[in-house]
Amino acid sequence: MNIFETIQNIAYQCIGDKRYSYYKRLKNNLSLSRDEMVSLQNRLIGKLIVHAYHHTRYYRELMDSLHLKPEDISCKEDLKKLPLLSKSTIRDNFNALKSDDRFGNKLFEMTSGGSTGNQAHICKSPYFNQYSKAALLRNNYITGWEPRDKSVWLWGAPYEHQKLEDSLVSRIGIIVNRRLLFNAYNYSPDDFPVWYEKILRFRPKIIFGYATIILDFAKYLKANNLLIPNISHVVSTTETLRERDLIAEVFKCPVYDFYGCREINGVGVEFPPGTMRIADDVVALNIYENGEFVITALHSYGFPLINYRLGDKGSAIEESTLKNDSLPLSALTLTIGRTTDNFINSSGRYISSSALSTYISTFKINVGEQQIIQKNYKTFVIHYVPDEGFSEKKYSDVITKALEEYFGSPLDLTITRVDKIPLEKSGKKLMFKRMFLND
Repeated sequence: MNIFETIQNIAYQCIGDKRYSYYKRLKNNLSLSRDEMVSLQNRLIGKLIVHAYHHTRYYRELMDSLHLKPEDISCKEDLKKLPLLSKSTIRDNFNALKSDDRFGNKLFEMTSGGSTGNQAHICKSPYFNQYSKAALLRNNYITGWEPRDKSVWLWGAPYEHQKLEDSLVSRIGIIVNRRLLFNAYNYSPDDFPVWYEKILRFRPKIIFGYATIILDFAKYLKANNLLIPNISHVVSTTETLRERDLIAEVFKCPVYDFYGCREINGVGVEFPPGTMRIADDVVALNIYENGEFVITALHSYGFPLINYRLGDKGSAIEESTLKNDSLPLSALTLTIGRTTDNFINSSGRYISSSALSTYISTFKINVGEQQIIQKNYKTFVIHYVPDEGFSEKKYSDVITKALEEYFGSPLDLTITRVDKIPLEKSGKKLMFKRMFLND
């Protein structure tokens, strides 16, 4: 562990966060053989199933009803003996999924970003959350991005909508982790010259952020014949990566795609570009007949996520085709990921829908599905499918507040209850759609 990682480790240890200890453990796992990694994954599956059976009412009753014992599930394939865990199943069994041991003592609730139109409300234990952060660090390391490397984040500011104490932790984290952050909640091409000058002074190695914003910034640099020296990696996340070759040309480095979600961070990362590697010591990912990904979070003690449906699709890559590859991780292609439209306000500023969905998800609004359609600068159509405990007034207040914050007041909002949100051509449901071009 170098001096920067030592400082980072000490800083997080001081607030009771063990992510760097877990990161070291996960990094060491990369020296395993493929057979050893599979054996480790099987042990982790067995431990999680035993824990879930003995400490959560939902899994105990479920497995008893199926006449299954914990020892009947000892590998990834065995997980198919259990039914899928949908977001509606979680809503219907929320308290029964909480464990009655020490992992369930300090659970905190969180909601998925809902970029597919269907939000999930789950709990995480501090252990699972910290292990997830460690998985992010390890996945970065696989591409050559180390914790000491300076990075630029084109991201939703983590402290913009948080309480003061959370804001301070986030700000300290940005400094300790050597990050320069540009706020994707509210940006315009007019900001790009300022970004460019700040990036030149900061001298980062990594560009990280939402795929659409990275692409917008790359197009600006190319149009103005601008270069940013010494960038070694561009890493995109959250949204479907498009025009990879253009981004690679502009930054003169490889472009990697990062795979995960708010519920389960650090599922995988591309290495080499175009080949998604799955963190088999963090998750167990099965691909069903229709190509759907079903994921078990191997460290989700406190609120087990077993056979969790993310809504993404893809196909496995045969290990024999991974030439000259010493990584002990499985590989796949991601054919359907998250797609989204960014919104625009009357000042011509873009509002990242990925960041906006994250902001809205911080409110517990008990909505099964929702879709927000921007028809012009001031007109929005909102479709929603209510869930148990839904309050129409609270939902209307939250959506109105969030949209007025970025698009001004008054707005022309039509909020309508529907039976379901239709699928897009991509096969997914979109939470945000923009129906007009910027003048």
